[in-house]
Amino acid sequence: MRCVLLLSLLIAFWPFAAASQPETVTGRATPQEAYQKVSDAAQFLKNAGAKGLKEFESPTGRFVWKDTFVWVTECERNYCLPTPRSRDIGLNLSQMKCHQTGKLYVLSLCDDIATHPEGAWVEHWQPRPGFDQPQRKLSFMMPVPGSPYQVAADVFDETTTMEQLNKISRRK
Repeated sequence: MRCVLLLSLLIAFWPFAAASQPETVTGRATPQEAYQKVSDAAQFLKNAGAKGLKEFESPTGRFVWKDTFVWVTECERNYCLPTPRSRDIGLNLSQMKCHQTGKLYVLSLCDDIATHPEGAWVEHWQPRPGFDQPQRKLSFMMPVPGSPYQVAADVFDETTTMEQLNKISRRK
């Protein structure tokens, strides 16, 4: 009888449980979404300051969506700040290399945004679950005005050109 009751409750409440699952488990993020989330994150950190860094640690926070998240860095100090993946905290940016070219893609972004406050894109190849070979990944980074921080997000994307990416971010 207890099993029947539990099964009935499970069936009755399954739609609500499924609806409450974090968005991070479904779908693929797009470059447009990455740009928007990074822009929102830059504005959030500009207003919140260092106290706002905690928001970027939560795996269910507002800057985590679909299959990616916004992360924070301090280019000047050469390391990653809190992310939903705790293993990234304190990661030296010079360790973040493209698996196809060896390019230090995060350091490249840091250099690029120094002269482009509207943000910068870079393409690189990274391992991806379900694939034998590294896959094309796009990263967008933007400085946080009035702070030492930069915010960035990454998306796997095989087709969007750099020209299209620069249009998304209104880069001149």
